[in-house]
Parts: sequence; structure tokens; C-alpha cells
Amino acid sequence: MHDASLIFVLDAQLPFVRHPEEPGRMEESGYFTALSETYLPLLRSCTALETGGIPFKLAIAFSPLLCEMLADPLLQQRYVDFLDRTIAFGEAELDRKDSDPERRAVVERQLKRQKTNRHEFVEIYEKNILKKFDYFATHGYMEILATTATPCFLPLYVDIPEAINAQIETGLIIYRKHFTAVPAGFWLPAMAWKDGLEKVLKSYGFMYTLVDSHALLFADPPPKTGIFSPAVCENGFSVFARDTLACAALAESGGIADRDVYLDVEHDIGFEYDEELLSALFSVELGRRKTGYCYHSRRKTGEGEPAVYRVDEAEACLDDVVSSFVHDRLAVLKKASKALDDAPVTDVLALPASFFGQEWHEGVLWFEKLARYVAENGDLSLSLPFSRLSAQENERITTPYYSSWLPGGYAEEVLNSSNDWMYPFVRKATLRMIDLAERFPDDDSLKERALNMAARELLLSQSMDWFLMMNRQDQGSYARERFEDSIRSFTVVYESLGSNFISTEWLTRTEKRDNFFPEINYRVYSKRK
Repeated sequence: MHDASLIFVLDAQLPFVRHPEEPGRMEESGYFTALSETYLPLLRSCTALETGGIPFKLAIAFSPLLCEMLADPLLQQRYVDFLDRTIAFGEAELDRKDSDPERRAVVERQLKRQKTNRHEFVEIYEKNILKKFDYFATHGYMEILATTATPCFLPLYVDIPEAINAQIETGLIIYRKHFTAVPAGFWLPAMAWKDGLEKVLKSYGFMYTLVDSHALLFADPPPKTGIFSPAVCENGFSVFARDTLACAALAESGGIADRDVYLDVEHDIGFEYDEELLSALFSVELGRRKTGYCYHSRRKTGEGEPAVYRVDEAEACLDDVVSSFVHDRLAVLKKASKALDDAPVTDVLALPASFFGQEWHEGVLWFEKLARYVAENGDLSLSLPFSRLSAQENERITTPYYSSWLPGGYAEEVLNSSNDWMYPFVRKATLRMIDLAERFPDDDSLKERALNMAARELLLSQSMDWFLMMNRQDQGSYARERFEDSIRSFTVVYESLGSNFISTEWLTRTEKRDNFFPEINYRVYSKRK
């Protein structure tokens, strides 16, 4: 074996949770948690690797909706306010834990982390972390993939090509707004693939995408190299396959991320302390949520109580699991390379960005340690997807199988008895938007503003987030609220254009509430001539 590499790809996306007139909503806190636990620590680790001369490689797909939230001044300031409250709370916690040295040490560590987050967010990144991600991309450490405007499950819209075109074109507009590089790869939301998407993606200049492993294992015909090299479609478009087993070995129960010495992120004081103590952080009446203050590991004491978290034990465990993970991946790749006559082999690990930090507290540090370990041991390397396209050895043209990375492997989670009522509304609105784009091709001023608003709300209503959240009892009401708001706003525009009267007061209010994609052009829904 002479050429073996690992590719890490993160799916960075969150639901659109901007509520200008309702500060303190529970859903907004989830966005703050993502910043504190995943994105700022990730930049911190990447900066440490760069400073240390470690040639790390990481691919990431930023949802345009997340980009818009990260660049939004209102949410930026609210995050700073959140950090200020969290820091003040932590300092008060130190006094409350004065007689408990073990817990006090945990509080001190988490308080320091929050102070570091604030310093970096305000002083170093000037409240916009996207600039630093762009820096890493332009310096060859990262590859930022393009993706749809909202996380839309594309296979359900293949019979409406204008819907897919609008998602891709608007996504590209937002990508160019926030990032410098020209994207070579395209991230399919939920890795949802259906035959024909390769033609659409290549027409926009993309060179590759990623699918789950069964898309290639059940392909027609299966590629000779299996999942260890990008497959090639009939039109020359390349498709990488995620190594589902490797991801499971990392993320699932009993995997590397499941150790009892790790921080129990579900055992957060936001679900345990009484209302009076938590009032300094948030209103319990608006819903309990994570605060970032967790004091226990996943281990139980001899009395069956949760053990206090010890960072030295967790980090020692990370050293062990990093070496074992690399050893296991190297063994698999050597076996694959031998079966393929020493051809270049690649193992793709694609995971939600939230896994690193939010779900697995030590996950970001694990990646940093892995990058250092790989750099010190020359048998394996970290690579970016684009660099591995030239290594492909497939001669057989293939057609990937319909698939997604959702737990069921296909579309059960986005189309079932809990959310199927939503599709008639969103599909009807999509057809109406196409009609509007055809009927009003050259309008400007107020009508153009209204049409752009309709296009924004339609894209938001197509977001897979609402459909997936309908499967959960604790999130269903919020998903219904957001979906119905978008469909209602679209309908107001549609009917107003029909009656030739648009309320400027309503339009202005809605634009201020849903201020994402200000550069959108409703003509992306026009039929191709």
C-alpha cells in the first residue's frame, strides 16, 4: 500500500431560529450552544494545529442558512449577551461550589472555556467566525463544499427541476457572499441521492458529491473499488461514499465516542437546577435548555451516583482511542489496497458537525489529537476530497442507488405519517412560485421585493429540518409553527399579486423578521428555455 488517506467531512447546518421580537427562545439557545461547543472550539484546534505546523485537512459544508445566522448582527450580539450571562453565572457557581473542590475544578474549567469563547469571538473573529473558516480554506487546510440554500431533501423534488435549480443557485449566491474559493464539491442534504442529480450538479460546474455507502454497494454496477475510491457516473461526475461502518465505530453506542470517562453533556444543570438559580441564564417558563455547565462523567460511582468529570482521565482515554482508531482504519485500507493491486485508497468519514463538541464534548480535541498522530506516523494521511479525484482508478461507469444517510437509509424520516401533511402545501407553493416567476419576469420595486420574499419563504418551507422535527414530540410544535409561518407568508404574496395590492407595512415587517438571503433573485424559479 503506497497511498492511503482519511477524509473527514462535516455537515454544518442548523434550523433557522432567528426571532427578533422574541429574545430568549429555547431554539435560539441551541444555536448559541453550537457556537460554544462546536465551531469556536474547532477553530481553536485548527489554529493550534496550524501554529504547530501540523498539515491537517478537513472538509466542511456550511448550510447557507447557518452562514446567514453567523453573519447576522442581531444574533452576534445576542450570543455575546449569552456569553456574558454564562460567565457571570459561572463566577457565582464558583462561590456555590467553594466547599466541593472536585466540582469547583470542573466549574473553573468550563468558566475558562466560556471566557475564551468570548475573547475569541469578540476580539479575534470580530463576531464573524466565517472569515476564519475562509482563511483556512484559502490556505489549503479546509475545503468548503457548496450545498442547497436550505437543507432540502432533493429526491422528493426531482419532478420539479425548477425547485432543485432554485435551491442550488441560491445556495451558490450565498456561498460566494461568505467564501472566497470556488467550490468543487457539493453536499447533498442528508446525502440524499437519486439518479439524475449528477447531471444537474455537473451542469453547475461541480465535480463531485458524497453519498452513503449503500448508494455504491447497491449501484448498477457496483464500482470495482467499492467505497474506497470515488466512483464515476456516466457523465464523468464523481461520487465519494461515506464509510458507514467507520462512522458507526466512532459515533454509535459502544463506539469510540462512548466512554464512561467522557463528559455527560445530557447531565446539564439547565435541566436540574431550580428556577431561581437558572433565572440568571434564561427563563425556565420558555423551556429548559443546555447551559454548558455539566459536572459529571458518564461513569457511576459505587453508590450508583454520577461521578464527577475528570478532564485528565478523559484526555488520557483520547490518546488511546486515537491510536486504536488509526490502527483499525489503516488495517482496513491496507486490506482494500491489496485487493485492488495497491491502488490508492480513501476512507471517507462524514458526520454532522454537531457530533464534535455538542454530542461528544471531547470530539474536537479528538480530531486535533488524531491530526497530530497521523502527522507523526507516515502510513496514513488526512486529505481533502478534491485532492483524491486524481487518485480514482475506476474504469467502470456506475449509477449510484437511491439512498440517504438518515437512519432508515432512504426517506422514511422525511416522509411518513407525522409529516406527510406538509408536502401538499410545499409542492403547491413551489408550482405557484414557478408560475409567478413566469408571469412577472421583469418586475421591479415593490413587486420584486414581494416576489423575492415569496421565494425566501418557499425555500425555508422546503427545509428538511421542519419535516424531521415533526418526528419528535418535543420539537413538533416549533416545526409546525415555522413551516406554517413560511407557507402563510408565501400565500400572502401570491394572493396580493393576484389582487394587485401589497401591504408595504406587512412586507417590511416580514423582511425584518426573515432577513436571510437578501441577495435572492426570485427568477431562479423561472423555467429554463
